[in-house]
Amino acid sequence: MYSISSYADMIADKVRMDAYYRAIQTAVKPGSVVLDIGAGTGILSLLACQFGAKKVYAVEPNPALEVAKMLAKANGYADRIEFFQGLSSELELSEKVDVIVSDLRGSLPLYQHHIPALVDARTRLLSKEGILIPQRDTMKLALVNNSELYLGYQEAFGKTNFGLDLSPMNPFIYNNWEKVSLKPEHLVLEPKTWAILDYRTITTPNVQAKLTWTSDHEVVVHGLALWFDAEILEGIGFSNRPGEAAAVYSQAFFPFLQPLYLQTGDAVTIDLRADLIGQEYVWTWRTQFSRQGQADIQFRQSTFLSEPPLPKVLQKKAHDYQPTLNRVAELDFFILSEMKKNLSLGDIAKHLQQHFPSFHKDTEALAYVAEDHEQSLLQ
Repeated sequence: MYSISSYADMIADKVRMDAYYRAIQTAVKPGSVVLDIGAGTGILSLLACQFGAKKVYAVEPNPALEVAKMLAKANGYADRIEFFQGLSSELELSEKVDVIVSDLRGSLPLYQHHIPALVDARTRLLSKEGILIPQRDTMKLALVNNSELYLGYQEAFGKTNFGLDLSPMNPFIYNNWEKVSLKPEHLVLEPKTWAILDYRTITTPNVQAKLTWTSDHEVVVHGLALWFDAEILEGIGFSNRPGEAAAVYSQAFFPFLQPLYLQTGDAVTIDLRADLIGQEYVWTWRTQFSRQGQADIQFRQSTFLSEPPLPKVLQKKAHDYQPTLNRVAELDFFILSEMKKNLSLGDIAKHLQQHFPSFHKDTEALAYVAEDHEQSLLQ
């Protein structure tokens, strides 16, 4: 979860905030009903009130929502903002909203359940003529020449290998991407559009596209850079492209397994895909380097390969695997069953201690039940 300091950094990002400020000022009219998804400490909800919203629904699972309540009171908007600690997919409203505002991105727009959350809110909660903020993100991909950055992969352990062979770790290092701050001069050839995420129409969180560059000069490329150009509202936006001032967002760097030495006429084809699996995206990038008269060089990399495969984990995904409850699951199952009886936390804790003697004190049982409640297992 983001800390309050992280939310403060987002508010301090002038490029980002100026774009959202102007978009909300344009979209929110006196009397508008607004839904703020991922409200955090509530800055966008406050702006909506400032520009005339009669009602704002602020949704946020993070405890930072308590700070949002303080800010609403301090600014005289507490009577216009209704706070909901949880996920927007759990929210039921008696009315459709005129504006949905959000910033659910990580370093990249393809982050956790960003897109499914917006698709759900757009479908269920937005009025027919309602406005989405942001409207779309255009994701850009470019080849990168940065020997200093790549040296960190080639010499991952430097002189700290103690005379040992640590090379078996290399595949895991080269199958991950990292946040970086590149300069325009690190980009090779022209960037290309990899994906356009139009939040007004998008239906799937998964993205895949194949792009090809043909070199017009000699150059070494070490990997890929991915970033996005945000359209918050028509004519209003920002970019986190290399060299831009947006402070919160970084670019993503995907390394190659080895540097590619391009000559004039050489072609590099990149097949990049992102698949939402569970709570996180799995990124896969396939590289094909072609030179006339020579055999192609091909790499296949994926964040799926950035962690060692655990036999127990793979076994649990087999069709014939018979799952069982571990102790934590048994405890939570018991608590959920007790919850259906409309008991108080104290009564649930008492029964928990009776059924699970490992809780030596009633205070231990109560603390466990309360923690489950805090994590929204209990409502």
